Amino acid sequence: MQTLLFYDIETSGLNPAFDQVLTFACIRTDMSLNEIGREDIVIRLRDDIVPSPGAFLTHRLDAEILEVGISEYHAALKIHSLLNTPQTISIGYNSLGFDDEFLRFLFYRNLLDPYSHQFANGCSRMDMLPVTLIYYLFCTHALSWPVLEKGQPTMKLEHLTRQNKFTTSGRAHQAMNDVESVVGLAKAFSKYGEIWSYVQGFFDKRADLERMDNLQSSKLSKAYGMDLALMISVSFGAECNYMAPVVCVGGSVPYKNQSLWIRLDKEGMFDQVDEALGVYDLIAIRKKPGDQLFILPVLDRFWEKLLPKSHTACMRNLDFIKENMSGFNKTVSFHRNFKYPQVPDIDLDADLYQGGFFSFQDKKEIAIFHKTEEKKRYQATQSFQSNRVRMLAQRILVRNFNEKPGCAPEFKAHLECLSGIDPEKVIKGYKADVKLTCAKALEELEKIETETMQTFDSSHKDLVKWLKSHIQSQSAFFVNAF
Repeated sequence: MQTLLFYDIETSGLNPAFDQVLTFACIRTDMSLNEIGREDIVIRLRDDIVPSPGAFLTHRLDAEILEVGISEYHAALKIHSLLNTPQTISIGYNSLGFDDEFLRFLFYRNLLDPYSHQFANGCSRMDMLPVTLIYYLFCTHALSWPVLEKGQPTMKLEHLTRQNKFTTSGRAHQAMNDVESVVGLAKAFSKYGEIWSYVQGFFDKRADLERMDNLQSSKLSKAYGMDLALMISVSFGAECNYMAPVVCVGGSVPYKNQSLWIRLDKEGMFDQVDEALGVYDLIAIRKKPGDQLFILPVLDRFWEKLLPKSHTACMRNLDFIKENMSGFNKTVSFHRNFKYPQVPDIDLDADLYQGGFFSFQDKKEIAIFHKTEEKKRYQATQSFQSNRVRMLAQRILVRNFNEKPGCAPEFKAHLECLSGIDPEKVIKGYKADVKLTCAKALEELEKIETETMQTFDSSHKDLVKWLKSHIQSQSAFFVNAF
């Protein structure tokens, strides 16, 4: 039976490769949105995770809550099973832009398939945030839409929940509370069956590709000889009604699952030229089939939602492109052939994309690790041929099973960097970013204490005190442990 799994997570920070999922809540429903069951999982904060003050002051998780949690490894097994239950559609709010990537890295570093919940056994994904934008633009009567003090609309889940009086059991930024809010949204939207069915097609890769293949049929596309469309994304902001005219400039050469799009609603977008490359200084939007970027054809009923200033800029930019095709094509060629640079010395936790898929041999060793009884696992890893699998397995043992860092020699260097005393020693991520250190976190806390502490209530002040004490203890441990 096909089911919907509404879920939400709270995390130790914003970096999917280096931060940790701390809570996972979900509600499973049938396709008519009748509840079947729910889960609420709390995960212990790992010793090698420096908590981000901003994240903790938002979700307000503290030691009392986290100390009763289960290990990350056992949580990963449970969450992976929930998302990979056959015929499950996993669905959150901004889940494709945030939650899903966190889960991908959670699964990867715990030697579970990071992608199977996207396609295997009839499983797939949806995201209610872009769905909400479609209803805001084309079915406004489906909800009461909140606005901020200056009159701008907001798509924040907590505001939508409050405005529409969705029934929830907690406060905003508690995982189960947010899941209940998303179920409330789905129930409101599903009353409009034709639109509800249409938006689900955006998450079907075949349907999404078919819709994009038909863009050339619009009058504007024919007039300019290009595949023109309207793209819907929360990242565009309320100031342009969350939508922008775009032109498809082809597929990425090195990344076969990406199509490239250029926004056409920016004034002066051809004013800047990269002198070294001889191309226009444009940003190419990269879209994958079935992702959170929605593509609509340039039909009158969609086009009329575009703001007048966007319409004017679009036509002006199209005329410029038509008259300067040589320079535009050179720019397009640059973007289509662009390849992300390899990050030297990337940390193992962040090596999901750069390292690629697990090989057949990797998967055999991974299966051995999961099946081996706990007390024999370290010995089993000694015979693994894959350095990547062996080191990930040994990190699992240190993080979850009280093995000493000495059982994972390369992990000792990882831990030593976390104090942040030596700014030259950093833990590199896949975007050439770095893992949060104690020194950086304490700097953030000092700024909070100086600038905003006086506005906090007692619970927030207590949380700041706990964070400071916890991070100072971590720093002392990382400095003195080796």
